[in-house]
Formats: sequence, structure tokens, C-alpha cells
Amino acid sequence: MKTYLSEIFSSVQGEGPYVGERHLFVRFCGCHRDCIFCDTNTERTETVMVEKEAGSGVFEQVPNPLTVEQMMELVRAVDARKNNRRISLTGGAPLLQAHYLRELLPHLCGDDYSIYLETAGDLPHQLKSIIEWIDIVAMDVKLSSVTHEKPTFPAHWQFLQTCRDWEVDVFVKMVLSAETHEGELMEAAQGIKKAGGENTLVVLQPMTRAARTDAVPSPLQLLRWQDKVAKLLPNVRVIPQTHKMMDML
Repeated sequence: MKTYLSEIFSSVQGEGPYVGERHLFVRFCGCHRDCIFCDTNTERTETVMVEKEAGSGVFEQVPNPLTVEQMMELVRAVDARKNNRRISLTGGAPLLQAHYLRELLPHLCGDDYSIYLETAGDLPHQLKSIIEWIDIVAMDVKLSSVTHEKPTFPAHWQFLQTCRDWEVDVFVKMVLSAETHEGELMEAAQGIKKAGGENTLVVLQPMTRAARTDAVPSPLQLLRWQDKVAKLLPNVRVIPQTHKMMDML
């Protein structure tokens, strides 16, 4: 079995409550979403960009697609010093490659890695097929007023409920823009509380300016929205994309 990757590199986690931890990032090609604020190329590439020395910006190009064995060789080479706390599966949408992950994840866990899944949070059936190997889920809840896509709340609530059923460490991230509809935001907060419980950690992430939108929210908007969400979900934090501030991958 083979899959297409775009990058393998070591860096600090730049988003959410695990910000600052050293992670080895495995970025998959392909995505079923088209969020207007997305800053990642998700198209299939002829080669995988592999950064052998963390932070160097010097990459080796390895032909796509990769077998599980080839993937493991690259991971072990990049993390030869074992200084990455977790493997971060990101994309694109890694859950689109659930069949490949079912073969890959036992090998990564066998190398004593903690598995951190970054996901759009709307593919519950694919999640169920691999969740036994996942330690942390960084789950998006997409607001249509921000993404400019159709709403997908029912799939999100199924996804979050699955994480709770399996007692996986999960937090919810909502990207917010100046166009955020407050009613939709509070509907999302109600859904998160019902599916995940009132102690679910929620990260409000201000949108970063992107090629297709510059609707960055104001500090006043972010503080008002944090106050409103906190009335339903008390563990709510505002955390930007810190890696952008440091000019890191």
C-alpha cells in the first residue's frame, strides 16, 4: 500500500494547547475541504519534501508515493536523535488515507511514538477505523460563515462523541474571522457541549491573513466571543498560529 505525502519535518507545534512541543510532522496530500483561509497546498506532489536537519530549511526530495516501509525509514532518519515528542499527522486531511494509516500506525506506536492527529473533524467513520492508535485529537469544528462552505455540524458531533467514547484526549479548534456569525458560533458551542461535555477544551484561533481572504478578526471580537463561549464551555482559550510569528514550518 502506498500514499502521497507533501512534507516530513521536525518543528514546534504552533497551534492549540500543545504549542511549543517538539513534533515530527507528517503532512499528507489531499483534502475534501476548501476553506477560504487555508494556507496549505493539498494537491498531490511528485516528491515528498524531507527536512533532514530541523529548522535548516534544507530539504531532500523523495519520490511519491511512499510505502509504509519507506515512510518508516524516513521517519527514523529525520528523528535519529529521538528528540520529537510526538508524531503529528496533518494535511490536507490525513483521515482520507485511513486504510494506509491502519497499516502505518502500529509501526509508529511500536517505535514508542505518541500519535497526534490534526483533522477537520468531520470524518467519523474513518476515525473509528484507526482511533485505537491515536493519543491526541486536534479536531476542527468548521463554521460556514468563516470557511464559506456548507455546514457540517452533525458530522462534527459524531466525531467528537467517538473521541469521548474511546476516552481519547481531544480538544476542539475553531478558526474565527471578522466574518464569524455569532449565532453560528454559539450553535457550535452548544453542539460541542452536548457531544463532548462542558469540560471540552476549546481553542478559538484567529484567522491568519491568506491568499483568498484578509478578514482577520479584531481583538474586541475575539474577547467578546471568548466571553460568550465561556458561558457554556468554561475551558476556552484564544491561541493564534504561533509558528507564523516565529517564521517556522
